[in-house]
Amino acid sequence: MTNTHVNTLTRSSMQAWIAAAGGGIVGAIAMAMWAMMIALLSGMGIWTPVQLIAATWFGPAAMMHATVGVIMVGLITHMMMGAVLGVIFVMVLGMLRISAGPARLAWGVLFGLIVWVVNQFVLLPIVDPMMASHMAPWAFAMGHAVFGLVLAAFVLRTRQTI
Repeated sequence: MTNTHVNTLTRSSMQAWIAAAGGGIVGAIAMAMWAMMIALLSGMGIWTPVQLIAATWFGPAAMMHATVGVIMVGLITHMMMGAVLGVIFVMVLGMLRISAGPARLAWGVLFGLIVWVVNQFVLLPIVDPMMASHMAPWAFAMGHAVFGLVLAAFVLRTRQTI
């Protein structure tokens, strides 16, 4: 292989990783918008979902005040988790050999709902019990479905594979 060929493979692979992480971040933004809207409409306050995420690190103190630090930690945590899950989603698509068609959208929703089940019933009760108990399960499930749909649409649009 020539150096040009190796650089092209590396560049293509890097673009795929960036697209997967980017799709996860875009999906996480859509999910955050959904959660913030539901929180606002239910009278909790627009920053409540972000504060609940920050409670992973700060515990109940995150709920006392929506400070810039708490909001930033919550947002960064959510976006980074979205990026990681975006990469996992694209890797799963590759392992299952899911073709680059609209069926990926359904796989995205399914992926989001699987992430919700794992979060709601396994991880959050351990690492962030406040989040597990303060988000209505139906709203949390819908938020994860939105995450998966937007993630899949982004990945489908970029046509990148890992």
